[in-house]
Amino acid sequence: MEQRKHKTKMAANRADRTSSVLSSVLLQILLYLSAFYSLFYFLSSLCMIIYKSQMLSYPDKYLALDVCLLLLMAAFEILRVYWGVRGNLQESERYVGASLLLTGATLLLSVYFLVWQSYVLRADVIINAILLCIYGLSGVAGFGVLARFTSGVARSDSKISAKALFEQRKKYSNSNFIMQETSQYHVQHLSTFIMDKTESIATVEDAIKKLILLESKGKIWTQEMLLQVSDKAIKLLDCDTMEELENFPLSTVHHSQTVLNKTRYPSVLLLVCQDSEQHRPDIHFFCCDEVEAEIVHADIDSALGDNKNGKKMRPQTLKVNQEKMKRHRETIIPPSESKEFSPGMKGRVDMQNVERQSSVQQDTESNEKLAQRIEKEVQILNCALDDIEIFVARLQKATEAFAQLNQRNKNRKNKKRGPAEGMLTLRAKPPSEAEFIDSLQKLKLSFNLLAKLKKHIQNPNAAELIHFLFGPLEMILQGSGSPDLARSVISPHLSREAVDFLRGHLTPKEMTLFELLGDGWTRPRADWPREQCAPLYIPHFRNGWEPPVELFRMSPWETECSDVLSVSSEEFFGSQSSLSSNGSFTGTPSGRRYVKVLYSFVAHNVNELSVLQDEILEVIESDNQWWKLRNRSGQVGLVPSNTLTLITLEDLHSVDPMYSQSFVGTSSSPLGRGNSFEKPRSPRNKDFRMQQMDEVNDELLKKITSSKNQPPTRNFKVERHSGPAIALRFNSSASDVTAWLQAKEFSKATVDCLGILSGAQLFSLNKEELKAVCGPEGARVYSQITVQKSQLERSQGDSELQEIMIKQREKIASASK
Repeated sequence: MEQRKHKTKMAANRADRTSSVLSSVLLQILLYLSAFYSLFYFLSSLCMIIYKSQMLSYPDKYLALDVCLLLLMAAFEILRVYWGVRGNLQESERYVGASLLLTGATLLLSVYFLVWQSYVLRADVIINAILLCIYGLSGVAGFGVLARFTSGVARSDSKISAKALFEQRKKYSNSNFIMQETSQYHVQHLSTFIMDKTESIATVEDAIKKLILLESKGKIWTQEMLLQVSDKAIKLLDCDTMEELENFPLSTVHHSQTVLNKTRYPSVLLLVCQDSEQHRPDIHFFCCDEVEAEIVHADIDSALGDNKNGKKMRPQTLKVNQEKMKRHRETIIPPSESKEFSPGMKGRVDMQNVERQSSVQQDTESNEKLAQRIEKEVQILNCALDDIEIFVARLQKATEAFAQLNQRNKNRKNKKRGPAEGMLTLRAKPPSEAEFIDSLQKLKLSFNLLAKLKKHIQNPNAAELIHFLFGPLEMILQGSGSPDLARSVISPHLSREAVDFLRGHLTPKEMTLFELLGDGWTRPRADWPREQCAPLYIPHFRNGWEPPVELFRMSPWETECSDVLSVSSEEFFGSQSSLSSNGSFTGTPSGRRYVKVLYSFVAHNVNELSVLQDEILEVIESDNQWWKLRNRSGQVGLVPSNTLTLITLEDLHSVDPMYSQSFVGTSSSPLGRGNSFEKPRSPRNKDFRMQQMDEVNDELLKKITSSKNQPPTRNFKVERHSGPAIALRFNSSASDVTAWLQAKEFSKATVDCLGILSGAQLFSLNKEELKAVCGPEGARVYSQITVQKSQLERSQGDSELQEIMIKQREKIASASK
């Protein structure tokens, strides 16, 4: 309960911030208020018309007109309130727009009764003036809500990528099907109530009202599951493990009903179940998000009818349902042109006006660019806070379900599982360790951003948000069982500014908790040795928005380390020689050799190294056709020797001023090999370096694949390592794709995600789709499948390119002799 207070306070203090729920509480209150006041208004107006017709000389024709207009206004008002409430709850532009049109009509009629009716009493003026005020407020709120709905703010599902479309259709087919006499539907369990008069639930309608009440307060937490209907029972299954959660024999299902358009879940299925051991029936509510509730309801009703009457009506119902589901699957929304979701322009964290003094900014960026950068950082902060709130809410629901489950276990007299305990068990399952780590990383990111944006945000300010965030942090630590998991979260580092900001604003209790988290939280990045610094942290948000990577690369918590991850040119080459009195070079250090790359080469596995034309590298081993080299970034790998040429120090000096600068300096002692190249490589740098290599691969692959019509001037084929190789083709099966991914040493998560596809399906995915499924590793998958596709095209008869490659290889061979 304490955490719920924290969460509610966070939401209330950041009410401006974009959320996935766009319905307006203010509009809802105004609509209910106008409904009650309208009832009073129409009764009062009717009584006054009757009074004036008896006491005053009311012309008959005007009397009839006034009564008709009053009744018309009443009809308009009923429709206005109904459509407004429905449109606000369902986030429907159509219903809200219709309600606004009727607001204009009723407003005009109210002005008529205020100004133009035959006799206007003082009471008429008062009640009409109040009504006009309510209409004005409702109209303003309605237009605001309509603007939010039509702009599509925070609707990540409105823009769907091709991969998302493919995954959506595949998930739909796997979760929703009809096979012989068994049907299965993907649903979301909303809530379960016991029909008990002490709980004010005596009928199904009472249960529906309670569901609507809980939903309006944000106390509904959905749980995905599969609802399976057969000729004997209705089963609920876990989506991931297919474990049976509940089994309701048809004889225990007493009622089935749909609840449509009464909450923000437009399609809801209701089941009333009671077995022989239950004193009171349970009422279960399910949101039918992929298949309409009417389809599921028709299926269950036909199964109940056949079980009760012994008829065989269900096969025909299943046939009709199957056709409806097939049509729905084929009409899933096609992919949008846009590839990136952008969060709302206005976040819950507001920005102050940025001062118009560019000279104050250390990075000398213009005011416009500064404002854009701050806006992006505020959006990142908002997305991080959204994800933290969602995780904390889920964690709290799991805790509540676990407590209910323990209470039931204490009161249970036998080992048989009670009704609805399967769903409680599923709800009580805590989040995975990866989800805990993700939330802790976003908490650290939020601390960094709050410290950086402390001068630019308000309502609430950065210090207040810091205090609010320690509530979720404490609950996450309690949910994980101990601080050990939080202590292991190093990435992202905290900036020195963030650590100082925290220490300057935390309460003693919060400071004790902060110190408990260890060096990963209390020690800024600048205090970490370079080899222990964590790799670049790029968050992944639930709404699908991908922030610009450049913002993180240049952020203080990624750049404060005294030694950056990449090796500078001075470190790479070192003080290779001493300077004579006239400034000339006297020689090269013994045992150090360098090569220049003649042709760009793309790495095909983790043992090889991608290189660019004219790049300079150090030779480590040169015993065979594949030389082991090290580049300026410290990466080591194999490169074919026929793409290289040895260079002298004079050649190195003339290649590029960038390289020659490393030789111009004082005559300090030369850096040893261990200093410049043999620095320990932390395992944490692997992903970052792999990302760097992927970027090089992508650039090279674009050059290769874009030159089909105009072959490059230098393109050749090099011999690959001898050994078994697994080829990927368009007709490869899912097992072949899995084997190929494993051979390329991709992570298990990537293999699991992509191993279900055929070769043709894998080749059809673009880079953005692969990144959406596999995360940062998607770029490397794209590089590898592009290479495979290019090899397939060459092997299928690109003779002209083959001839060019042979000539180039012969030219290189003759030059080497």
